[in-house]
Parts: sequence; C-alpha cells; structure tokens
Amino acid sequence: MQDGKANTGRRWWETWWFALALILLSAVPLLWPALPPLGDLPGHMGRWHIAMALPTSPDLQRYYAYHWALIPNLGMDLVVPALARLVGLEPATKLAVIAIPMLTAAGLLWTAREAHGRIPPTAIFALPLAYAWPFQFGFVNFALSQALAFCALALWIRLGRERRFVLRGIVFVPVACALWIAHSFGWGLFGLMAAGAELARLRADGKRWVPACVSVAIQCFSLVLPLIVMAATAGKAAGGLGADDWFDLPVKALWFLSLFRDRWQWFDLASLLPLVALVYFAVRSPRMALSPLVGWPALLCLGAFLVLPRLLMGGAYVDMRMTPATAMLALISIAPKDARLSRLLAVAAMAFLLVRLAGNTMSFVERSHDQQRELAAIPAIPRGAAVLSLIARPCIGAWTDLRRDHLPGLAIVRRDVFTNEQWAIEGQQALRIRYPVATPYLSDPSQSVYPAICGDIGSKFDTTIAQFPRAAFTHVWTIGFAPGVARAGDLRLIWTNGESSLYRVVR
Repeated sequence: MQDGKANTGRRWWETWWFALALILLSAVPLLWPALPPLGDLPGHMGRWHIAMALPTSPDLQRYYAYHWALIPNLGMDLVVPALARLVGLEPATKLAVIAIPMLTAAGLLWTAREAHGRIPPTAIFALPLAYAWPFQFGFVNFALSQALAFCALALWIRLGRERRFVLRGIVFVPVACALWIAHSFGWGLFGLMAAGAELARLRADGKRWVPACVSVAIQCFSLVLPLIVMAATAGKAAGGLGADDWFDLPVKALWFLSLFRDRWQWFDLASLLPLVALVYFAVRSPRMALSPLVGWPALLCLGAFLVLPRLLMGGAYVDMRMTPATAMLALISIAPKDARLSRLLAVAAMAFLLVRLAGNTMSFVERSHDQQRELAAIPAIPRGAAVLSLIARPCIGAWTDLRRDHLPGLAIVRRDVFTNEQWAIEGQQALRIRYPVATPYLSDPSQSVYPAICGDIGSKFDTTIAQFPRAAFTHVWTIGFAPGVARAGDLRLIWTNGESSLYRVVR
C-alpha cells in the first residue's frame, strides 16, 4: 500500500464505499425537519393533495378542478402521490425531497468517475451545491429533473466511450421523455450537457469542428421527441413560448453570488471563495487537469445562462436555475495530477462539505421551528373553509426570508380548504381553480404583501382587508402581521401567536 491507496489501488476518496457515504451524508440537513423547509414546497403539497383527494372530497370539489395532462412539470407530482398511497402525503413528501440531493450527489460522482476514470477529490467540492438556491426555493420538480439529468449524463458518457451508439440512441429516447416530463428545463439542461460531452469526445478523436458538430446533431437526435411535442402544443400554454427580462447582467451576477443562498449572507458568500479559488487554480496550474467531457458541458451551460431570460414558457428564474449546474460541472471537470495535491484537496473538500452541510442543517432546524409555529393556526380552521391568506414578504433582493409564502398550502392538505396561494398557470399545472367569487384573490401571488417601497406587486394589506369579497371567504389568515392590524368590523380574532393571526369573517 502506497500513497494512501487501498489494496485495490484506489485511494479512499475513489472507493465505492466512500461514494456511498457521501450520498448518504447529503441527506443529513433534511433529516430533522418534519417537512423540508423549502419556499414553494407547501404550495406543491397542496396541489398534490388536491390531485389525490379531489374525487372523494366535496369540499375540494367546490373550489378546484384537476385535469391530468402530459405537461413538462410532473416529476414530484407523479412520485409523491404514488409514494403517499403507502406512507401518507407528508412522510412521502419528506422522503421524496430527501432523495433529490442524494440523486444529485450520485449523479455528480458517477459523472466525475466516467469523465476521469476515477472520482477526483475535487468532485467533493460540488456536492454542497445540491442545496443551491433553486432547491432552497422549492423548485422540486426542476431539482429532481436536474438530479436525473446528471445521472443520465454519466450513462451518456459511458456509452459514448464504449462506442455503443445504437444502444445509446435507443435508450435515450425514453430517458429524454422522462426528463422532460419531470421538468422541461431539466431536459433542456441535459441536452446541453449531452451535446457538450459528445463534442468533446469527437474532438478528442481528431474530428474537425464542422463534421464534429454534424455528428453531435445526429447523436442527439434521440433527445428531440419532447421538442416536437412542445412545438405542437406551444399555442395551448399560457403565453406559448413567450419570454421576458433578457440580458439583465446585474441580476445574473446576483444569481452567481446566490449559489449558496440560504440564511446567513456572510456564510453563503464566503462559501463561494473556495470554489472560485479552485477553478482559478485549475485553469492556471500545470498540476491540475481539466476533462473536456464535462468542461464543454459546463461552458455550454454558462452560455445558456448568459443568453436565457428570467421568464420563459410560463416559468420564472429560468436563467438562475442554470447557475448551480454550471458550477457543479466546472468543479467535477477538475482533477489534480499528483498524489500529494490529491490528498490535500481531498481533506479540504471534506472540510468544506461538512461545514456547508452543518450550516444547511442548522438553518433548516431554525426554519422548521418557525414554520411549525405558524402552522399551529391550522387546527383552528374548520374543514372546507375558504381562507384568504395574506403573508408579509420582504422586498425582492432581501437575502433571506422565513419561507412562509406558501405555508397556507398545508391548510389544503390538512383541512381541504380553499386558499389563494396556489399556482394555476395553464401548461404548467394541471390544477384549475373553480371559485370565481373569490376574484381577484384566486391564486398566487395574491397572498403576498410587500412593503410599499417594493412597487406594485402582490396585494396591499389595508386595501385587501377593506375590499375582499366577504361572500367568498370564511376566514382571513395573516402571517407576519401583529394581531388586530386587520381592522374591519366583521373580522373576529380566533387565534394568534403574536406575529400571525387567524380571523373569522362574521356574516
């Protein structure tokens, strides 16, 4: 045994058991909270409950309709209800969300191994990005699709290296469709990664640029079936293929600074420094190697990030979702050339991973406590009630908030209520709201109340309290507002925790 190698000739960070330990370790921040404290997740849970309970719930039938359709946003909408039939919705949600960072870690480590022939210690630096800002936001369908895309990339590289192109073409028709069904942006991300990896392979084989690009197009033809479906149905979706907010460079810079955005700004920004230093060192030092098989995908994802708008095809933060993938691919493309540097980077990477996961764990414990304190209002809500939710939000740009925007979605899960926090974008959700009497407080973002200096978004608290349709709502749930600030003669306070309150509308 030399240079820390095991009898198999592999160092400890290259072994299968250590890779398995890293995958399991990636789940730690989500183990304590009863529910993962992710921004949009309670709203998604409300939709999943409606999909499951609507046929047997007269209360939900008064408010909602749900029409299953083949839309590119169904990843967790399929997984969680299927699992919920065995363990219940809330445990199923926790298990499914825990699986996302584990799949992300597995896909990254597998891809790194396929690209380098072994797992380089530098790949460990990429693993904390499984908890990057899109995941914290609660974009769980996208996060699942992204995790599966990394796993698919590893298989794509392996089959390409083995020159099993016919098999790859056959296998990746259903794989591409599955990624698209999980989330269309995850499928698009995989298309970029696959094209970049194939281009790198062909160039390494000595092909000139033009023939190589033609070959890439041919090899990637197995991925285009979802594109045909999207082109055929584009006019049916809200806004079709519409896009907005292009080339906002200051905002794009913010997305990169927000890679680790969670709770403590100083901690999250400081966490960027080791990654920036590692990439700089890899580019400049002859002691480091870069694998084009993942380096080219990283460059293509970076280009897509710069070109994509913030709003596209009914989805928001489209460009922002590309930033973690770009960073993760760049990190797993790096490998040290000598044993001493490898050992040093392995220790540094493990320290970085443990510090980040510890920070995520502490943040999630605190966020879970805050959320449970607010959810104590739900037992006071009668089953089948119609609840106007008004939630205090900081101005956009604040580094962190309490992630309360969609907490009333848990009242749907536990009380079969109507509340105004659900999304109902045609082409993005199968949910439809059939309660027009509640207009204009039907759906997201009417539940959000921003300070006046933020501009004309969401609802205005005093105006809403004075003018909301009394015939539509039985209760008003204010989150982040002191008891009694909802001043109206027909509102009776029935629950408060001192910061949030539940009122009954007196008819």
